Amino acid sequence: MAQHLVDAFAICIPAAFFVAAILVGRILERAWPAEADQPASEIAADYRLAALNYLINAGLALAPAIIAGGAGIGLIRLETDGWRFVPSLLIYILTLDLMLYWFHRAQHQIPALWAMHSLHHSSEALTVSTGGRHFWFEGTLKRAFLFPLTAWIFAVPASVSATAVLLYLVVDSCAHLNVRVELRAFALWINNPQYHRIHHSARPAHTNRNFADLLPFWDILFGTVWRPGADEWPATGLATGEKPSGIVDGLIWPLRRRPRLSRAAG
Repeated sequence: MAQHLVDAFAICIPAAFFVAAILVGRILERAWPAEADQPASEIAADYRLAALNYLINAGLALAPAIIAGGAGIGLIRLETDGWRFVPSLLIYILTLDLMLYWFHRAQHQIPALWAMHSLHHSSEALTVSTGGRHFWFEGTLKRAFLFPLTAWIFAVPASVSATAVLLYLVVDSCAHLNVRVELRAFALWINNPQYHRIHHSARPAHTNRNFADLLPFWDILFGTVWRPGADEWPATGLATGEKPSGIVDGLIWPLRRRPRLSRAAG
């Protein structure tokens, strides 16, 4: 019971962290912008869509793990006593990250999924708030199919699931930052602002590159990596130039918009 209470409490992490990330991120973006003078309307649209996403999907982030754990579904028990916590966390994250990589690739190749995911790529002002610009049903799909799969494979303790959620929130927020940070020799170690900007790039050469949510290792392994060059900070957005005109447009985006798969925002 105590573990489930911790899991339930961890559901509040995304909202609290996103607010904190916005506050800190905007300070960093003003101090060291990769792209100066971004339109305020784009950033405001991200705030509204992020709030909508959370209101719709609140409570679902860890629900599969909670349900599966309570029913004893997990086939592999991840032990967290003492030193076992670190390898258990690594095993869980590697498995989840591999699934997220292939799900992300599917979002760019399957028309129905791209019709939703293209909303995220419509941002022409990539900032920390862009992490919230998603069509609301995308999160529901992940929670309905992807996350339950990990819960069926692993009996996930609260400490592992909560740590993984926090890690992905940190990396995702940093990856969308409009901050000029070049990791150079370490650029392919972990997802970062320059690496992920290539994924959102409006240049045709960058199409379908750098899908990794956390570890660029998967892009290297499956041949989708683009190592950012020195001072490579391309413009972002859809080749069609489409973007939501307001919150209602974002709410029904796939029904109104049918962007081409040959868009330039890889």
